[in-house]
Amino acid sequence: MKKVLIVEDEILARLGLRQLVDWKKLDLELLPDATDGEEALEMIRNSRPDIILLDLNIPRVSGLEILEFLKKEEMKTRVIVVSCQEEFDVVKKAMKLGAYDYLRKLNLSSDELESILEKCLGETEERNTMHLRGIREIRYEEIIRDNRDIFAGTSNYQSLICILAENPDGLSQITELIRKWAQTDAREGLQIQKGNQYGYFLLAEKPERFVYTKLKEKAEQRIGRELYMGIFEGCMEKTADIIRAAAMAEQIQLFSYYDKEEKLVFFQKKIETEGHSPRGIHGYLDSLKENIRCFNKEETEQDLHGIFGLIRQEPYISINVLRRNFMDILGIYSMVAQSLDGALEEIEFDGDNCHYQKIMMMESLREIEKWFLEFNSIFMEKFWIAYKCSRSEILQKVVKYIEMHITEPIHLSDAAGETGVSSAYLSTIFKKEIGYNFIEYVNLRKTELARQMLQEGKMVYEVSELLGFENSTYFSRVFKRYTDVSPDTYRKQSEI
Repeated sequence: MKKVLIVEDEILARLGLRQLVDWKKLDLELLPDATDGEEALEMIRNSRPDIILLDLNIPRVSGLEILEFLKKEEMKTRVIVVSCQEEFDVVKKAMKLGAYDYLRKLNLSSDELESILEKCLGETEERNTMHLRGIREIRYEEIIRDNRDIFAGTSNYQSLICILAENPDGLSQITELIRKWAQTDAREGLQIQKGNQYGYFLLAEKPERFVYTKLKEKAEQRIGRELYMGIFEGCMEKTADIIRAAAMAEQIQLFSYYDKEEKLVFFQKKIETEGHSPRGIHGYLDSLKENIRCFNKEETEQDLHGIFGLIRQEPYISINVLRRNFMDILGIYSMVAQSLDGALEEIEFDGDNCHYQKIMMMESLREIEKWFLEFNSIFMEKFWIAYKCSRSEILQKVVKYIEMHITEPIHLSDAAGETGVSSAYLSTIFKKEIGYNFIEYVNLRKTELARQMLQEGKMVYEVSELLGFENSTYFSRVFKRYTDVSPDTYRKQSEI
């Protein structure tokens, strides 16, 4: 069992790392944590950890000094830097000193950490003695620190391919396919590991143009969808040449983001991108703000279509600039939600409520536009009642009355008396403004709460009593009317 040492001065960060992955499942033993550099050096000397998770900003002895110590002692310990440090020069120095990888502490996921640990464990000396023919594997960080082993067996490379895979599983399948092709065709090259969405492949010999097309077609057949492939051809004799070539080939991301029909592209120079928002977007944003605030659904959809139309008219705008625009749009929704005493996080869409992160990760304008249109519909539905109540004192009173008495039998006459109007008037205005009659709305709200209670494991009869239904039979009938399944079936499905 290999030993892991966490070097981190913040207690919450240490606890978070310990709980982020199943260490036993990975056959790893966690040593006692080191809270500063001096403790870390002592643990390293005494316990000889196989892997270190290292924060660079630690007291007494810095993370860079620890890396220098490991390099000087020629220890084989793998160091994964987990830090908020984002200055490129500092990160580059850490890589040159032998760090295996760099992970940002903020929003570090269990999948990301587990993936890098598995790769770290899977690398053996056997990999370094592989036959020169075929595709070897190397990390992009090793190129940055000018590792000359990347030219083992060849004086230069002639082609660099970048394939957009979108997810680790797709990338794994594509990598396997290209490795087999290289072995069969006696090709020599490198697979460059750089993230989980892009496949980078260096070839020592430049293949004929039709070979790229065949590889792309086979990869698409393997994963069942179309792919974008960027290619740079030219002599790469130094690591700096490879870094520049990778920057060229990965411009295919721009073609993917703009949903271009051309999916196999040869790049020889950098594409000029605009560093400003699309001209005319501020007018659309002002209109969007007003239409969202007034819950004008169709007008809001027209504004969204208009914004994306502007973007497509003026390629290419920097992806980071566009992402800031999309953050501004979400910010408008957030502002309106807050004005209604709500929050965007109340909306669950596409399986989560991390909407800002979702937009930042999406790689297609077509998909982003579709997402916003669907999100707009959900937003309007979610905050419709709150919006109507904000414009009517009567509705505000009656909805508040319903929420206060949601666990009791609720009658229109009681609510009318509480709000100081007649039952007939309340019934009319409620249906006109909300879109449901009074009893329908009450039953919908009770059904929403019933779903939550059933998901928590409560029995059907318990939920019926807690929500003030006459009996379980009537409750079941109401629940099925609005969900198409019985409460008992819904409860069992929630347990799966």
